[in-house]
Amino acid sequence: MGILRLCAVILCLGLATGPFAQEGGQTEVPRGLWQTEPDDLGVILFVRTRSCGGALCARVQRAKNRAGYDAPSNAVGQKLFWAMRPQPDGSFFGEHRDARARQYAQSRVEVIGNRLRLRACDKTVCKETIWKRVR
Repeated sequence: MGILRLCAVILCLGLATGPFAQEGGQTEVPRGLWQTEPDDLGVILFVRTRSCGGALCARVQRAKNRAGYDAPSNAVGQKLFWAMRPQPDGSFFGEHRDARARQYAQSRVEVIGNRLRLRACDKTVCKETIWKRVR
C-alpha cells in the first residue's frame, strides 16, 4: 500500500507542477520581440507580442530589408494577432492578419523554446511559419 500511495503523490505533484499548470490556471502569454521569416522580397518583420486581457496580441515594430537596414513598410504599427485565446494544450487560437493584410480566421500560435510557430488557415489553404525570438 505504501508504494501505491507514494506513486499517487508523485503523480499529483507532477500534474500540479506541469508546464500548463500556470498561476490561476492560465497559460503564460509569450511576451517578447520576434523576427519573422523573410517574405518574397526578403523583408523581415520584427513583431512585439504582449498580453491583452489574458489573450495574446502582436504588433509589427519594424521592418528590415535583405541588407539588414530599416525598410519602409505599411506593416509597421499594424496588429497581427488580437484576441488569441489560450488553449488547454498551451497554444493560442484566434485571428491573425499577415503583413499583406490578409486575414485568417483560424490561426494557432505555439511557442517551443525560442521559436514561435504560427499556423494560419483561410477557407482554402493553411500556411505555417516559424519566428525566432530576438528578446
